[in-house]
Amino acid sequence: MATAASTTPPPPATLAEAALPRRARQALQRLLSDVRAEFQQRLPQLLEDTAFVLSHAPASHEPALEAGRLAAIGSLTRHGHDFTARFVAQVESSLATLQTVRMRHAEPLAPAVTELKLLEDEELSDETTLQNIASRMEARNSLALQLLGHRLGVLAASPALEGEDLPLGPYALCNALAAAADGLELSRYPRLLLFQQFERAMAEFYPSLLEGANARLAQDGILPYLSFIPVRVRPGSAAPGSAQADGTSSGGPAHTPAAPGAAARAGLQSGAAARAPAPVPPSADPGFHALQALLHKRRQLLAKLRPASTANEHARETLRADEVLTILQRMRSSATKAASITDYRQILLAQARQLHGHGVMLAQADLDSFELLALYLSQLQRDLRRHSPGEALVERLHLPLMQLVLRDPRFFTDPAHPARQLLNAVSLAGARWLAEDDLDGQWLGLLQRAVAAVLQDGDGTPDAFLEANRILQSGLQVQARRAEMAERRQVDAARGRERLALARMRAQEEVAALLRGRDLPRFQRILLEQAWIDVLALTYLRGGEESEAWHAVLDTSASIIAIATGEVAPNPEDESLFLQIRDALEQVGYHREDAATIARQFGAGGLADSDLTSRTELLLQLRARARLGEQSGDVPMPEQAALTPSELAAREQLRALPLPMWVELLDPDDFPLRRRLAWVSQRTAQALLVNRRGQRVTTEDLDVLARMLAAGHLRLLQGDPSPAESAWEATLQTLQRVAQEQQAGNGAEVTDEG
Repeated sequence: MATAASTTPPPPATLAEAALPRRARQALQRLLSDVRAEFQQRLPQLLEDTAFVLSHAPASHEPALEAGRLAAIGSLTRHGHDFTARFVAQVESSLATLQTVRMRHAEPLAPAVTELKLLEDEELSDETTLQNIASRMEARNSLALQLLGHRLGVLAASPALEGEDLPLGPYALCNALAAAADGLELSRYPRLLLFQQFERAMAEFYPSLLEGANARLAQDGILPYLSFIPVRVRPGSAAPGSAQADGTSSGGPAHTPAAPGAAARAGLQSGAAARAPAPVPPSADPGFHALQALLHKRRQLLAKLRPASTANEHARETLRADEVLTILQRMRSSATKAASITDYRQILLAQARQLHGHGVMLAQADLDSFELLALYLSQLQRDLRRHSPGEALVERLHLPLMQLVLRDPRFFTDPAHPARQLLNAVSLAGARWLAEDDLDGQWLGLLQRAVAAVLQDGDGTPDAFLEANRILQSGLQVQARRAEMAERRQVDAARGRERLALARMRAQEEVAALLRGRDLPRFQRILLEQAWIDVLALTYLRGGEESEAWHAVLDTSASIIAIATGEVAPNPEDESLFLQIRDALEQVGYHREDAATIARQFGAGGLADSDLTSRTELLLQLRARARLGEQSGDVPMPEQAALTPSELAAREQLRALPLPMWVELLDPDDFPLRRRLAWVSQRTAQALLVNRRGQRVTTEDLDVLARMLAAGHLRLLQGDPSPAESAWEATLQTLQRVAQEQQAGNGAEVTDEG
């Protein structure tokens, strides 16, 4: 998001001038008319609210800040009409240039061209603030934005628009806000306050604005029946693609994209998720037969550890499958609650006994299905964090899953089964290793709507899971693309920081070489290390060692040091050195006055020792000022001891990893924390860890990660399995181990989890 430009921008494009088809132009003009009326009503109120807050803010003791506050109040009061006109013009321009998105998609990708330019601190802060505002607005209005993106994509003759390409989207509106605010000429604090008031106002009326925009386009015939609301499937109805004679699925097994950022990474095969498996009799599924054999061996081993039952099970009546399903449906309609599948099974048998008037039992296949499900969900419950959203959602699926496994035992044998994929996605919200910054309201909303769609079908049919999973996966894939884009941006930024670190190291080497054998006064040394090193680093980044600018700045550095050490007498009459230093410091972001002050100190050498007060103030300003490439949230790492041999080996292991890779940060006093190691520098001690949403997290020092790996506090993961996937693997391993022990005649104690 660009909030400023180095040259005068061209005037915003208009719909009247746009080369659009007639129908598209008419639809966009009607849409713009609605939007313009809304903003013409809301934006003047926005300026009034901002001026009101400023007027009630305490007066500043600094004259410059107080003058800026009063000027801002006057500007906000007088220029409401111009502000609104500029804002709406930017919105119209984003609509008028709609089809440039199609051209951008159609053009072949050109080689990336790196352009370095210096931005004012205010520009960087504006950009970060507006990016955060747009991100929050996007998260709160995801479904309406998806609908709008599809409809405007039709008018652009391109795929669905999203992110910064979407007119009327959060990023486009924040760009319009920044452009409109430029005309108000606000100082730093009033400008940020205006941005904050804008976000508060948009939280109130942006949802209705998007709803009206979608309704307007639908009235104009642009995808009038488009909807992201799951359609409830009637019990027993055939799902699209489920009428295959053999009931097989064309898609292979796939990992579930159970969180933002996981869909594309896990290689989801949509064919498997999009086709409902036909109900398969247990006798026809060899995989289920193998599981039944493992259960049989488990029961044999448990029978050796328990007293023999006196009840004659064979004398009891066996319940038909349709009777079991009827009772389960009645339990759902009466909102029966139980702590586990075993408890639900006992309630089911008790209700069946009341209906029949005598003891009943489940058919062997149904008993095996319930027992497998009980073992699986019992293991899963142990792997979930207590009172987490994921645990609550999994509990709500207990009864629907009992209905499903009676109809379709391939739930246990097909990793790509829609119900398995849904359970994988839901379980991730309760993972013990999930960080707080991984939780996202939009993601949790998707999971809750998917579970609600399953609960709408009282019969728990495979079609219900198919439809719910189809809607869920489409939403997760959108979030996955967004997370991957965010991760790529963070990797690019990390590489930029690496290049800057290398340039700063090269600059420090040159300064150290010039200082070798010389005693520089402390004040000049601090100025050199705090300010001039940035000049050398930027010059190196721009041109490298062979450029004339690099050699020129080295000559200037030598002159500064020679004057500071007294080897060369300062010449107040010669302005050339002063101008060179001042202009160079301006290039790295110093204001002209500050740059001139530092240049005078460099040029004076030790002659300005009497002005101690101004020197102290200058040093305080330098230490409070962010260095070139630093961000406000960056915290300098404390000095660490040298790495041990095992830690050095761990660092080299991290550098050799195929990236990106999931890792777990292990804390003996807390749950593990799963992060994604997205990038590792081969030349500096830098690494990049991101969360599941592609956002950078605090720890990104390679030496710190190497110490953790050597100490066993960092674990490298193969893939990114969800708790449900891990629980199923653990269940299978337990059954196989018990079967081996039973076969070997080993009577080791076994816990009955079913």
